[in-house]
Amino acid sequence: MKINVVKYIPELLYRHDCVIIPGFGGFIGNYSPAMINTVYHTFYPPFKSLLFNIHLKQNDGLLASCISKAEQIPYEHAMELIRMMLEDWNRELENEQELVIEKVGKIVKESDGIFQFEQDPSVNYLPDAFGLTTLVSPAIRRPGMQDKLEKKLDRYIHAPLGKSRKLTQTLKWAAMIALPVGLAVYLSLTNMDQIRSFHENYTSFLFSNSVPVVKKTVESPKTLIPSKKTVNPEQKIATVQTLPNAQVTPVVKTEANEISDPSAKKPFAIIVGAFRFRENADNMVAKLKLEGYDAGIFDTTITGLFRVSVGTFVSRDKAIGQLAAVRSTKYSSAWLLSK
Repeated sequence: MKINVVKYIPELLYRHDCVIIPGFGGFIGNYSPAMINTVYHTFYPPFKSLLFNIHLKQNDGLLASCISKAEQIPYEHAMELIRMMLEDWNRELENEQELVIEKVGKIVKESDGIFQFEQDPSVNYLPDAFGLTTLVSPAIRRPGMQDKLEKKLDRYIHAPLGKSRKLTQTLKWAAMIALPVGLAVYLSLTNMDQIRSFHENYTSFLFSNSVPVVKKTVESPKTLIPSKKTVNPEQKIATVQTLPNAQVTPVVKTEANEISDPSAKKPFAIIVGAFRFRENADNMVAKLKLEGYDAGIFDTTITGLFRVSVGTFVSRDKAIGQLAAVRSTKYSSAWLLSK
């Protein structure tokens, strides 16, 4: 029975950020945030974008160990299956200049020998985005003033007959009451001058035998006599003693000290090799320390491989920056492990 080795590559991409196919290259996953296409009103969830690096050819034991454990075959047999798969891939690239890896993407070999990788957009390898799909939302239509007026007119036009009849009766009674009141107010305002002139002309005629009108004389204003009380010059004038300004101690608000991260875990490590025997791993660590690296055995895989690192980090960005520096040396096949 032929074992399909390709199906294990997508499974590893869900759990790891770097999957190396020994002797061929490696796939590196990077986090990409959610995006919005304002032209097509489309929302894209966050995803893990894949890059292909042809220089990552050194075997880290990840793919072969996964195949050996899943198929329950020896590690050497799994490596032989990978070698046979690579022969088929190289044959396809030479003949068709295009290699399609299921659920991963497409690799095209250019005329100058450079590989171009295009990721399959139908698969999202980010566990945090599980269940999230692309959402297309239609544009929101905001009605203008004309639409609001048309709705109000339609409401009054298509109103029931009973309500319209009650409304007309109410308006009829309001018009009957408002007409005489408005007429009286209008007449009072227009004839105010005539009423005032009539009062001035005929008041003396009607009341000529009444009590005569006595003209009041306006008294001259009384002069103010100054008071006899004099101010004693010897009287002491109370003085207000001003106290010296009190010294106010300014209150300085001190910001809370930044709490350092209590976690001492460093989940990111730069791996330069994986060894089946502990002695070989210790020799590699000793060699790296002589070269000035902070080397050590980071962990042991489920298949018993000892992975040697040249640095562990808490921040992913710092780890990636150090990884570039390590790859610039003779350890060009170093890769980043995320726990």
